[in-house]
Amino acid sequence: MEQNKIRKNSIIVLFLTIIILYFILKDNLSEVIHDIGNTNYFLLLIALGVYMLSYVFDALSYYYVVKQYKKDYVPKKAFRLNLLTHFFNGITPLASGGQPMQLYVLHKDKVKYSDASTSVIQFYVIYQIALMIISSICLVYSLFLGYIDAKPFALNMFIIGYIINMIILLFLIFVSFNKKFNKGVVRFIIKVLNSLGIVKDKEKTIEKWDKNCEGFYESAQLMKENKFVFVRGVFLQILQLICLFSVPLFVAYATGSNHQLNIFNTIAISSFITICSCYVPIPGATGGVEYGFGAFFGKFIAKSDIRVVLILWRFITYFVPVIIGGVVFNIKEKE
Repeated sequence: MEQNKIRKNSIIVLFLTIIILYFILKDNLSEVIHDIGNTNYFLLLIALGVYMLSYVFDALSYYYVVKQYKKDYVPKKAFRLNLLTHFFNGITPLASGGQPMQLYVLHKDKVKYSDASTSVIQFYVIYQIALMIISSICLVYSLFLGYIDAKPFALNMFIIGYIINMIILLFLIFVSFNKKFNKGVVRFIIKVLNSLGIVKDKEKTIEKWDKNCEGFYESAQLMKENKFVFVRGVFLQILQLICLFSVPLFVAYATGSNHQLNIFNTIAISSFITICSCYVPIPGATGGVEYGFGAFFGKFIAKSDIRVVLILWRFITYFVPVIIGGVVFNIKEKE
């Protein structure tokens, strides 16, 4: 991304955040400020520490994947890669900037382009598998105990998001293990979309997807050869998601909120919010995340307390990594 586009996206995120905060705070500003002032900062630091632990697991999964291809790759580079990924995911619509930045950074770190491309694909597949494992377990758990109780629109967002994510995961698995058949399927779909006027340049689109199919297939073969790396990567991503999804519980304790949260329903609800916000086409899924938080956590956190929990949770899990990632990015640019 060009420097001016990065600035533009960052300004958009800031502008949208101000608007969202206005609507959240317009009726209870003094109360929220009072509650933030009375927050137990030691417990808030624990919440931040839990988030940082999720970051560590995330970075380690990157490290072990890349180390397959570059033996002298060091954890420090994986931690930096993760920070920049969070930054670019946070300032681009649909978190679309993270993967191109991963490719760029890995190439700069002297990872061969083909290996870097395969690594980025593996990052995505491993994360997607971990997310759907957690979300599916949480869905069954919540249905059994009756924890899904939200506004109809939020539930519809979750159902659509869950179906889309599951389709993507099944598609990735399917494409990865049957190259010739899937090239044929993709070509057929593109031709149909072209005839409907949705796809303009048929040949260019087919060429692009042929390369994608090749990349997924090669990545799958490598994962089959290195099963331990793959399983370890999924395990680390599951740990990452558990820590990330636990943060609201610690924030609720830090603010002294009136709530009925425990570690299980917090993880379940957080997974629903993540699924809901995956396809909100705004940088940081701003608006969708806040709505989902209120809709799903509204049953468990008192209405008078949910605003302060939302603000501090959003600050820890979104603004802290984006700010730190932005600083790291600009320091590198100046060197």
